[in-house]
Amino acid sequence: MDQERKKEFTARLEKLENQLSELRIQLEDTSILYQNELEKRQFYQLIADFTFAWELWFEPDGNIKYCSPSCYDLTGYTSNEIIHASGIDALLVYEADKENFNAFLKNSLNQSQINQTLEFRILTRTKQLRWCMINVRGVYDKLGKYLGIRASVQDISRLKRAMGHISDLEKGKEFEQRNKQRLQNQLELKDRELVSFLLQLSQKNELIQKAAILIQELKTTESRKGNAVLNQLSTAFDQHTSVLVDWNMIESQVEKIHPGFLARLQKKHPSITEKDKKLCSYIRLGLSSKAIAGLMNITAKSVEIARVRLRKKLNLDSGTRLTSYLLQF
Repeated sequence: MDQERKKEFTARLEKLENQLSELRIQLEDTSILYQNELEKRQFYQLIADFTFAWELWFEPDGNIKYCSPSCYDLTGYTSNEIIHASGIDALLVYEADKENFNAFLKNSLNQSQINQTLEFRILTRTKQLRWCMINVRGVYDKLGKYLGIRASVQDISRLKRAMGHISDLEKGKEFEQRNKQRLQNQLELKDRELVSFLLQLSQKNELIQKAAILIQELKTTESRKGNAVLNQLSTAFDQHTSVLVDWNMIESQVEKIHPGFLARLQKKHPSITEKDKKLCSYIRLGLSSKAIAGLMNITAKSVEIARVRLRKKLNLDSGTRLTSYLLQF
């Protein structure tokens, strides 16, 4: 029995020794591979850190394994920011060049790219547009294993400018400026149209109120026959004393012309009422107290009183004009 247990123990010991030997071999192989990889990376980093060009090392899956510090001079971003970004295309590449850049990078990583050079544009951290040229080549270890691609990016903006190839950028800027100006003109036109409409509405309401007062005065002096006609006119004016303002429409137009004005005002001054917001909107549009009175069916004096109360709600000191304050929102 002791002999059998001894044999079993010896066999188990031999098995463990074999496993230990295999682990030692694997550890040695792994150590050699790690050392080779470390030496390669240290050598590459030693060279790349001191180059003027922006050097990159992309792993086969597209992740950035290394980014040289010189990227900051070209892009305004540090190497760590670029490495941890969701992608160079999202962080830097100009929108019009993203498709070509991504296709170039994908084909380079798949080792199917014939032309190893691409010209593209980037937007720096300060939103300056620069022309760049990228050159790529494969990276392999001593055993021929594919480790990704090395990319070298150079700023060729001066060369492009010297060759007259930046006219498209200037045209793009000109188009963007024209587009902004066109939108601004449209907003100013809508502003003028809204103010004109409100002034006409105010004047119409004021005219109706004056006519109603005159009719009442005439009723006390004219003949019986004339009084019959005046009574008919008076009844008509009583039924349509003024044209009601569609506040929802006005509010919608104010939002288009001055986006977020009422929301920002309400956020800073939660205590203001709907009536206050109407008054603020009319003032923001540049309407006079007389015009506002016609729209709100009150006297100009009542508008002035309402403005004084509004100033108190907004906590304005005597040196701050209400109109100037509202223009800030």
